[in-house]
Amino acid sequence: MSTQMKWIHKVRWLVFLTLLLTGCASAQDVSKSYSRAVINQGDIVPAESVRVHEYLNYYEQRFPEPGDQPLGLDLRLGNPQIPTSGGEVWLQIGLQAESVENNERTPLNLALVLDCSGSMSDDGKMDSLKQSLEVFLTSLQPDDVIAIVGYDDRAYVLRNAQPVGNGSWVRNVVRSLSPGGSTNLHAGLILGFEEVSSSFDIRRNNRVLLLTDGIANTGVTNPDRIAADALDYNRKGIYLSTIGLGLDMNDELLNTLADQGRGAYHFIDSVEEMDRVFRKEVDGLVERVANDVRISIQPAAGVQLTSITGHEGTPPRNGAQVVLYDMGAGQSQVLIARLQVSPCDSGEQVLAEVTLQYSDAFAQQPRQISGRVSAQAMAMDAYDPLSDIEVRRNATIVRMAEALKEIDALCDAGRYEQAWYIAFEMEYELRSVAALAVDPQMVEDADLFSRYQMTLENVLGYDPMEADFDYDMISSQDQDQRWGDPGDSTLPTIDVD
Repeated sequence: MSTQMKWIHKVRWLVFLTLLLTGCASAQDVSKSYSRAVINQGDIVPAESVRVHEYLNYYEQRFPEPGDQPLGLDLRLGNPQIPTSGGEVWLQIGLQAESVENNERTPLNLALVLDCSGSMSDDGKMDSLKQSLEVFLTSLQPDDVIAIVGYDDRAYVLRNAQPVGNGSWVRNVVRSLSPGGSTNLHAGLILGFEEVSSSFDIRRNNRVLLLTDGIANTGVTNPDRIAADALDYNRKGIYLSTIGLGLDMNDELLNTLADQGRGAYHFIDSVEEMDRVFRKEVDGLVERVANDVRISIQPAAGVQLTSITGHEGTPPRNGAQVVLYDMGAGQSQVLIARLQVSPCDSGEQVLAEVTLQYSDAFAQQPRQISGRVSAQAMAMDAYDPLSDIEVRRNATIVRMAEALKEIDALCDAGRYEQAWYIAFEMEYELRSVAALAVDPQMVEDADLFSRYQMTLENVLGYDPMEADFDYDMISSQDQDQRWGDPGDSTLPTIDVD
């Protein structure tokens, strides 16, 4: 193993531990870092691991701080002008949570549930875990209540819930950890919930932090049963954050557990990812500020809703309500909708009404913000629906996630050459948009798709650029939309991934 990779293993646990105790829900961005790890390993990214909404929300946004509410609503069009002949409109819906000072956070009632199975001895992961846990102590306050649970073939309490104090007892427990045996994830998880339950305090952030580098292979192994048992505790106000380490983890289970447990789920694959996490998240343990976050999109007359980030298929054309992640202090979230506008007269045209609804976690009351989206209609010879650089950047990120899913489908069908050209096109688009947005992250993404082309070339045994191939055959083409019935006036609720 290279020196750099050894260092990554040493820091990755510290990153996980510091990040996941957010006290907020679903800061999930695994799709991006997991996909990157798979590509760098020389494999094909499985489509089911690419959740488009999650992939988009990995990236930094620059929305303004909210004013007099915990959440702010920012609406932005891909082009504030539209042709009178009609056309497609991209609508970016941005959410920004207010920030809080580190010393304002709620005290913790936390159970650390640590995978101590035999696989934790690989690549020095257990040694790295010990070092990281000791450093993690600097993020804790003396009055935080912590329990430590380990699991291998069975689950066991290493130390019952008690105040951190000066942290010496935590150090002693951490130094005693040793890997061995199988992975009884269910037993460890439930024991962690029981520890938090025994010292439950409504004035504290009651939370379990689960760390694992594999899949459940002993005891209760059915993912549905594990998720259902965890949900019982979530409903009692004990929330859950999950950490996946290594490509052998059960992505679907950890995502489900964190989602229903109003917690974070992250995957760290590189030194760069570590830097991003620390720079963005490690300033403090943030507060949960908004639960039950929902966006309603109501198109105006003559406007139809054609797509929403992360929603498979065509949404209801007359509007929909979208359930989003709960949000913690300082977090942002973005959703992109596409609208089809019919021919219209010149002048200002109302396109849609957007409403943000959420529960204020501090005030324990519902809140609502509404905004009207308008564009200036005029006769024009040429129309670019993505002339706004910010919206174009986010639209390109969405296309990048969709390209990964399409490449996997083509590979499953044995159409590797077409998959290669999609990666080739995506690299070119990323480099073009990176230059417009002055975004070094997108340059790195372009390099990643260049690496992906090499993987596909290895499967093909040749470079498609040197082959006689009909490029136009796989160039992107818009498909005709099939509209459903308008239905009643109640907006249907849809899911996004």
